Amino acid sequence: MAVPGDRAEESTDPATAALEAAMKGVGVVWLGAQPADSGLGPATTGPVWHVWSEGACYVLTGPGEQPLPGIVPGGRCQVTARNVAGGRAIAWTAAVEALDPVAPEWASVAPKLAAKRLNGGDPLAVLPTWPGRLTILALRPTGDQATSQTGLPDDSQAAAPMASPATTPYRMPSDITRGWRQRRATRKVKSSPTGRRSGRL
Repeated sequence: MAVPGDRAEESTDPATAALEAAMKGVGVVWLGAQPADSGLGPATTGPVWHVWSEGACYVLTGPGEQPLPGIVPGGRCQVTARNVAGGRAIAWTAAVEALDPVAPEWASVAPKLAAKRLNGGDPLAVLPTWPGRLTILALRPTGDQATSQTGLPDDSQAAAPMASPATTPYRMPSDITRGWRQRRATRKVKSSPTGRRSGRL
């Protein structure tokens, strides 16, 4: 395996080149446990932010971070990326590996993840809190992949949303309904023959 941080020579293999091009152009991916009927998790996760570096996809998970049900070290998963039009661009199988916090690969990848993490605060301040609390998973291509040229599934592969404690209140916020009532009252005044406000709000 190439030493992390060293720039590997560009591959002339068309499949590897297609994978590199697809993964470098996307900000999120969808993951699914392999095999799909393993019972480890849902058919697919929600969108997962990642960093593509040195031929592998790296994701951060743990308490307070993005959940990855069914994606476990030592297993395999399917990685799906979309193109700019929103369609599937590529789907490939990855071997899942948890990085050792004292390994050079962790030291190389962690700053890249911290820099890309939204609302993560100062990367230099949060990095020391990750070892022992959060996990960086390396998703390494196994060579099994499909693109829009080689053939992708025709079905939507839609999955039920993952359970969440988040809720949507029944009533709309007052500032939204206030504006709506005011516009409605204005229309009533303009439509009245006398030009006076008619009716109640």
